[in-house]
Amino acid sequence: MQRVVRVYLCFEPDQRICAEKIDAWPRTNSDFDEYERRQAVSLDSAESEPIKRALLGQIHEADVTICIIAGPTFMNPWINWELEQSKSAPNRNGLVGVLLMDYFEPPPAMVDSGAIFVTFKRDALERAVAWAVEEERTTEDYTLQDD
Repeated sequence: MQRVVRVYLCFEPDQRICAEKIDAWPRTNSDFDEYERRQAVSLDSAESEPIKRALLGQIHEADVTICIIAGPTFMNPWINWELEQSKSAPNRNGLVGVLLMDYFEPPPAMVDSGAIFVTFKRDALERAVAWAVEEERTTEDYTLQDD
C-alpha cells in the first residue's frame, strides 16, 4: 500500500489560484479562507497566538511543507514563521519551494534548509514532493531542473 503524503501549503493571498491547483495530496490546512485571515493579524501580537496554535497543529500533521514563492513572499513574516515551524516539526517536514518565476527570491527560512525548488508544473511538483518525503534532511538546497 502506498503511503499517503499530507502537505501543508503556505502562500500569499494573491497566489490563492495557484494554491488551489495544488490538489494531488491531502492538505492539512485545507480551509484557505481561514488560512488567509492570518495576514490581517500581526505575527507578534497577542491576537496571533490562537492562529499560531492552529497553524502549528496543521504544520505538525503534514509530511511536507510546500511554499508558493512569488515576488514579495520572502518578506512575509507569517510564511517565514510557518517555514521555521516546519523545520522544527517533530519529524521535520520536507520543504518544497514552488517558484512562480525563476528570479523570485525564496523566504530566508527556506535558504540552506535542505529545500528543493521547482517550477510551477505538476510533474515537477510531484517529483519534488516525493523527493522531500524520502530524502535525508540536510542543509543543502536543491533545484529540480526541467527535463
